[in-house]
Amino acid sequence: MRNTLLLVLMLCLAHSSLVFSQPPAENLSAKVTAYMEELQRRGEFSGVVLLARGGKVLFARGYGMANLEHDVPNTVDTKFRLGSVTKQFTAVGIMMLQERKKLSVHDSICIYVHDCPDDWKSITIHHLLAHTSGIPSFTEFPDNDRYERLPMQLVDTIARFKDKPLDFRPGDRFQYSDSGYLLLGYIIEQASGEKYEDFIRKNIYEPLHMQNSGYDHPWVILKHRAQGYSSKGGSLINATCMAMDTPLGAGSQYSTVRDLLFWDETLYTEKLLSRESLQTLFTPNPGPYPPGWRFGNNGGYGYGWMIDELFERKLYHHSGLIYGFSSIIMRYPEDKSVVVVLKNQDEEFPGNIHDMKIASVGENLSAILFGVDRTPQPKTQK
Repeated sequence: MRNTLLLVLMLCLAHSSLVFSQPPAENLSAKVTAYMEELQRRGEFSGVVLLARGGKVLFARGYGMANLEHDVPNTVDTKFRLGSVTKQFTAVGIMMLQERKKLSVHDSICIYVHDCPDDWKSITIHHLLAHTSGIPSFTEFPDNDRYERLPMQLVDTIARFKDKPLDFRPGDRFQYSDSGYLLLGYIIEQASGEKYEDFIRKNIYEPLHMQNSGYDHPWVILKHRAQGYSSKGGSLINATCMAMDTPLGAGSQYSTVRDLLFWDETLYTEKLLSRESLQTLFTPNPGPYPPGWRFGNNGGYGYGWMIDELFERKLYHHSGLIYGFSSIIMRYPEDKSVVVVLKNQDEEFPGNIHDMKIASVGENLSAILFGVDRTPQPKTQK
């Protein structure tokens, strides 16, 4: 399933009966170090991890190389492509515009999309946010490999799926769609009168002092940018080049673990959004969901976030997979704890989301963070 460039990794996790406690900070550091060094020794990790609680960093360290050709190591300042972690910024942008009366999530998308197909007239912004629109995801098209390397105009990417039939009637069920979040980026532009990248920068990154986050144009000279790598025949190769104008609101952003900690902290406040709007982001929408997308109590997809449970704790998370990179952010709101994992290695989607390496790393680091009574082991590379 290599053509799936922007992928949310749903951690379909059952309730855990494991006993846990809060480990001392020095014990946590030793355990994380041992686990990550073993992953690195096996050649299964190149990137940066961060664990924090209450805004305090408990562990943050880089592993492997940001650039193998020039022997540049990964550090906590290294910038990584986020892939579908971008979707949460897009969702917040939409909610900000709703609070400013520029749009409503109940609006038909045809108010903002020019030459809107008849089939789209009943699709609302809410449907796009919740992945219930029925619009097929362009990243799943058989010819996607031919387009994703090209510098595409936004309207040209929309044209690729604009006239295709819907997969189902809007609102009938959940189906993850990068097309939907690309359209949300377009709607932000139409409603705000600004480019998507400018709106996100001015309204999110700059107010939060996220100085190491932005829209990842490959031609920009970007200090501390990680090179992305893929695996071929057991060896690392430079990943396929992809222009970020193609995914737009579905996967165009870069960031660092420190900036994502700023982001996590902000979501406990009303600095960007009202409490009501924040609650909407983290309220699961009704399914039905496809087989294999099962959650804890009241779990599901909100707006740009998965709502789940892990180790008897509420969990908000989202992951990303794009050429050369994989990422995950896992927020535990009841503990005000967060785990961030950014890799400059991509991976094949194995058909079972439990087997995604980035999800396994995030889960094992969470186990260490909460002192779960088990010894997390790296998955053996197949």
